[in-house]
Amino acid sequence: MFQQEYRRKRISAGGAAELVRSGDTLFLSGGALTPVDFAAALYQQRERLSGVRVLNYLPLAPLDFLLCPEGGAHFQVESVFYNRVQQAAASRGFCDFIPNNLRDAARDWRTSTPDYDLMVFTVSPMDRHGYFTLAGSAIMELELLGGAKRLIVEEAERAPRVFGDTLVHISQVDGIIPSARYPAVLPQARATAEDEALGRHVAGLVEDGSTIQLGFGGTIDALAGQLMDKRDLGIHTEAFSDAAMELLLAGAVNNRRKTLYPGLTVTSFTMGTERLYDYVNDNPSILHRALSYTNNPGIIAQNRKMTSINAALQVDLSGQCASESIGTRQYSGSGGQVDTAVGAQMAEGGKSIITLRSTYTVKDPGTGEPVRKSRIVPRLDWGSTVTLPRASTHFVATEYGAVCLRGLSLQARAKALISIAHPEFRPWLEEEAQKMRMQ
Repeated sequence: MFQQEYRRKRISAGGAAELVRSGDTLFLSGGALTPVDFAAALYQQRERLSGVRVLNYLPLAPLDFLLCPEGGAHFQVESVFYNRVQQAAASRGFCDFIPNNLRDAARDWRTSTPDYDLMVFTVSPMDRHGYFTLAGSAIMELELLGGAKRLIVEEAERAPRVFGDTLVHISQVDGIIPSARYPAVLPQARATAEDEALGRHVAGLVEDGSTIQLGFGGTIDALAGQLMDKRDLGIHTEAFSDAAMELLLAGAVNNRRKTLYPGLTVTSFTMGTERLYDYVNDNPSILHRALSYTNNPGIIAQNRKMTSINAALQVDLSGQCASESIGTRQYSGSGGQVDTAVGAQMAEGGKSIITLRSTYTVKDPGTGEPVRKSRIVPRLDWGSTVTLPRASTHFVATEYGAVCLRGLSLQARAKALISIAHPEFRPWLEEEAQKMRMQ
């Protein structure tokens, strides 16, 4: 029924990129929705373009227009969440960060940019009713769609068809780029011995029957391995990962005791391996909802025993968490840390857990030799963004243990956090705490 319209709207990636003019504003989705082929074609046409404003977040593919040294001559990028690709563009001066909580990201972008000349994202193949679905994601695209003057979709031949806030009809689409690919994948991180130890401490805080929120990375993968013996877990999370899939396959997660949407895994976006995309494809037990829903603290709080698990880069002795920058360098974004931490603590029997390895390694600027530093610090590095304020920090866990900060005085917090710092740095932390009268 819709095949004639489909054929009429087909366009090559190069043809779609030719529609872009200097000074245009583009919205190019990220995560699994990253329009890989269109972005490559856009880069090929960079020499004729200048002043193109690109709204983008978390691109999973190494997009050339973000990595090329001369990108700033053609593009100016704005993002609500960085990864290494956008860090590279930021270091060259043509990618800027928009502070936000993810539940409000769509609202914030609508406020600053009510309309765009072109929106491009990845979708699943069209069904017989003329519908595509967003490729394993419901982040914010449908909430922003009304501001797009023109919509082009990149139809990935092996993109998953998912349920929830994901439907796009061909009548809404101006162009269709066919692509014989999966959505962009997220490489798997390898868990370290520290991750394994940290995972054990966090798993000890997760009770049977809890609804959990968890993300990506070696620490989360290690944690998932430690949760395999749990019973009747549920998932309400912004991000659905391979680790979450493994918990479902093992039976540790069955969603039976969830308060909200019992029997269903609720997420905003799926991001991981091709095996994960195959798992969520046409899977009615995985419900994708927009971030404005999944990350709404009032919604999160409806899940009894809600347990949020998030990572930080640094935690100071008062419990302030810097989770998106060290100093003035932006590494990622607030993401849903505030959303989920606050929502979980509002829930009956809820918990919020901040995780971090106790140390990290940097190169000495003088000698080039590796130097180990503590992630638990007397004071956050100058210029660091406080993602989670100390009043909202509940549990903090490292590979040396987990402590609850709720209700503790500043002196008691310092003592607790020093107890889970790397032993090498505990004397230094105690000395600094005394100077600050926190001991």
